[in-house]
Amino acid sequence: MEDCSVSDEISEICWFCKKGRHEECMKEMPVNAKSEGPHECTFDTKLISCKCSHGK
Repeated sequence: MEDCSVSDEISEICWFCKKGRHEECMKEMPVNAKSEGPHECTFDTKLISCKCSHGK
C-alpha cells in the first residue's frame, strides 16, 4: 500500500536559498499540503513566502 504523506518536510526556505543562490530566490514556493478531502491522497498546492534572510 502506498504512503500518501508528503515525504520531505515542508521547508520555509526555497531551494535556491538553500543552495546559497539568494539572487535567484523564488520569493514564493508551491507546497503540497494535505487537505481535508474525501480521499486520503487529496493535496492542495499552496504558495508560501520564502523566509530566508538572504545571508544578512
